[in-house]
Amino acid sequence: MSQNSARLPLGSTKQQILLAYLVLHANRQVTVTEISDALWGAHPPASAVKNVQLYVGRLRRTLASAEPEPRLHTVGKGYLLAADEDEIDLRRCQRLMRHGNAAWRAQDCERAGALFAEALGLWRGRPLSALMGTVAMAAEIRCLEELRLLLSENYFEVLLEAGRHRELLPDLQRLVEAHPQHERLRLQLMLALSRSGDRLTALAVYRDGYRLLVKELGIEPCRELRELHDWILSDTVPAPLPRRPGPPGGRDLPPDVDADAIDGTLSSLH
Repeated sequence: MSQNSARLPLGSTKQQILLAYLVLHANRQVTVTEISDALWGAHPPASAVKNVQLYVGRLRRTLASAEPEPRLHTVGKGYLLAADEDEIDLRRCQRLMRHGNAAWRAQDCERAGALFAEALGLWRGRPLSALMGTVAMAAEIRCLEELRLLLSENYFEVLLEAGRHRELLPDLQRLVEAHPQHERLRLQLMLALSRSGDRLTALAVYRDGYRLLVKELGIEPCRELRELHDWILSDTVPAPLPRRPGPPGGRDLPPDVDADAIDGTLSSLH
């Protein structure tokens, strides 16, 4: 839930996964089978249905101890967790990204940058960090991390268009180190460095990426990276980043992922 929610003791990891899954699918029915798949995967125990009912009962009592209005409802052969959209940080993040992309399409970089920055401010640490080691949450956590990278990529690109390249350098350098195979971030870092007058470092960033891609992965850098390298090498003013289909310089939001939560949205998991 939102960062203002009470912190509740949730007990076992399975209990935490249950709450995470329900929040990820807030305001819609999830079946006992879906919950069982989230908790145990393809090999549920014989007592899976009874265990789900037990976990739900415990969670319902825990939530009831924090607020009088019931949150967790039995609906048909499943359950529904009721929540306002603004209570879930990921929903707020996705809404801000949509508005930011709309402002970007309208060439309002200042508003787009402010909206993307607000969305980034909702992220606190790694997504669902309390469940990082669980197989059940692995795919969902990867989707969340990709969404965060996409948001960062769009934010950087908006600021590059606005000529604010110098202030981006620390964050871009940190993210390229953390995600060395992410070519778009490397492209943005090279462009920010070259526009800041540091051509040598920009070329070194390309060489590092080239070694990684060619020697370790066996693929050539993308055309955009190669062209930017040639521009910098010839001491010409780098062209603007090539625009992609969809939102300027980036992609549209991916479909809602199964793990609709950001670290901090489930504050009771900490």
